[in-house]
Amino acid sequence: DTRIGRENLQIDPSTGKPGIVVVDELAHTRTVDEMQFKVAVGLWHDLELHLLAPLAIRDDQSWDYATVGGVSVGPASTLANNHLDISGCNGSPTACDPTAAARPIVAVPGRTHRFGFRDPTVGVAWAPINEERQVRLHPDLFPPGKPVSTWVLGFDYTVPLPGNVDDPFQATVPGGALPLGHVIRKAHVFSLWTAFSKRYRVLDPYLKLRASLPLAVQGATNEGATDNCWHPEILADVAVQNCTDPAWKGQTGYQPPATFGLTLGTEMVVSEGRERGQKLAFDLRGDLTYFARGRDYSQVSDALRKLTTVDEHMALTGTLGFEGRLFRWVSLRFAGTLGITTPHFLNGESIGKDLNGDGTIDVSAGGTPLSREQNPNYDFRLDPAGRRLRALLSILWGASGTVSINF
Repeated sequence: DTRIGRENLQIDPSTGKPGIVVVDELAHTRTVDEMQFKVAVGLWHDLELHLLAPLAIRDDQSWDYATVGGVSVGPASTLANNHLDISGCNGSPTACDPTAAARPIVAVPGRTHRFGFRDPTVGVAWAPINEERQVRLHPDLFPPGKPVSTWVLGFDYTVPLPGNVDDPFQATVPGGALPLGHVIRKAHVFSLWTAFSKRYRVLDPYLKLRASLPLAVQGATNEGATDNCWHPEILADVAVQNCTDPAWKGQTGYQPPATFGLTLGTEMVVSEGRERGQKLAFDLRGDLTYFARGRDYSQVSDALRKLTTVDEHMALTGTLGFEGRLFRWVSLRFAGTLGITTPHFLNGESIGKDLNGDGTIDVSAGGTPLSREQNPNYDFRLDPAGRRLRALLSILWGASGTVSINF
């Protein structure tokens, strides 16, 4: 659940002077019901090969005007009462006429629905040091010493599947309809991680560090990752010309952010039977994830029908779980998660780039001739400072259950 605001030039109530104030605009909700199928095979001593296939049963999004004091902001919304043109105000005299009829930027309310298999992940995990194995070594051959910490190394690769890609333009129909969309995003994602754990009586604390580098697949419509230039009709007027220009081709699409994560937690063992492999334990953990800047699927992508440039931000979540292993070959786990993300901008494309080296970026801003230097993704209604959309508060919550069969 995300509360979305927008920068607005008005009298700042805290100073009594004109300034940029972020005002409430939209309330956004995303609901995901998903199953994850995982198969792991032991290849050698503590060396594992695994495959993960996520299936989205439903991935729904909905948005409406925010409410302040129980009253909708719709009548006063700057999105609904917009008079600016997406291409700028340098065109005809009526391009940004404040006396003309308003031109709403988004259709409110709105809903979208997606489902299907996401891109699968294949990876390996290796524990060069395994505390449990060290403890079980035969004392005649290996004299007992100080217990050691378990150390695990892992590498995962997300494989981009063929098929129809997740395109916000296709998933959204103005007017609040509920079309069907896809969940494949077509990006190579390379992830490295390492983890440590050390058992102390009933406590088993652990630490995990991870990093992911994604690379979007380039290609024509539905052959590669989503590109806003597939639909120049919803972009600024320079898009028809600049989307095919070599200076911009391949630079207007999906640019997923790099992520870096830290997990810190502990298991609290309630009961344990090593002979039969039985174990009952609580698991308390915290996750901190950093998202770099990128052009991504944001909370307003479906409403705007395109990918937007999302500023860097972090997500902090806490999880409390319960694990029960009644037999060596089967285990159950149930967990609840609650978290937040830091406030961040949901758009903010660069206005263009200096192609002729004269030290300035020339923009047509709705006029003629159309400028090659103007970014075809740039939206004069939303991307300039003072007009950007901002995720003010995001609350993440959910529940999960796992069944694991081991043989």
